[in-house]
Amino acid sequence: MMALPLALADLGSTFQGVWYNIISIGNLSWLGVSDGGIVVAFTRILLGLLAFALFFAVITIFGGGKGDPKRAPLSFFNRTQAMIVSGILAVITAVFLPAQVILAVGTGWATAMAFVLLFGPVVGVGYLLWSFPFNGQPDTKGTLFLKFVLCLLLFWILSAMRYHVARLW
Repeated sequence: MMALPLALADLGSTFQGVWYNIISIGNLSWLGVSDGGIVVAFTRILLGLLAFALFFAVITIFGGGKGDPKRAPLSFFNRTQAMIVSGILAVITAVFLPAQVILAVGTGWATAMAFVLLFGPVVGVGYLLWSFPFNGQPDTKGTLFLKFVLCLLLFWILSAMRYHVARLW
């Protein structure tokens, strides 16, 4: 009889249940809203945390219970009140932000980061080809060979990008 709770304990389903409850807060299923699945729910939770951090930082910087009211316009808030106000504003932001806006902003940031990650090495290698050797020194056989290798690397990067972009289209 004493070993019965140990036999019924399943750690995997317990953790899965906890994760489902956390995500159900983000997808607003507890409010009766269905709006796009786990990506929107997880992003909604992250946006709530980000909004809290930003609101709290702004209130703390511009006051937080210390300083002259002329120089610190939010000095009437102490740290606890700043936390409460920031939490309320973050919850309002996370709950009432539409799923379409969350997905559009996420797509925009993902596109910007993909652009940086794809074209950063191309621009870096191109700049290195343009400015090497440094300090206005003339090209030697070694620097010309290095430029040739960098050109081959740049050609390889661009051809790999062209292949993968063509597969996407």
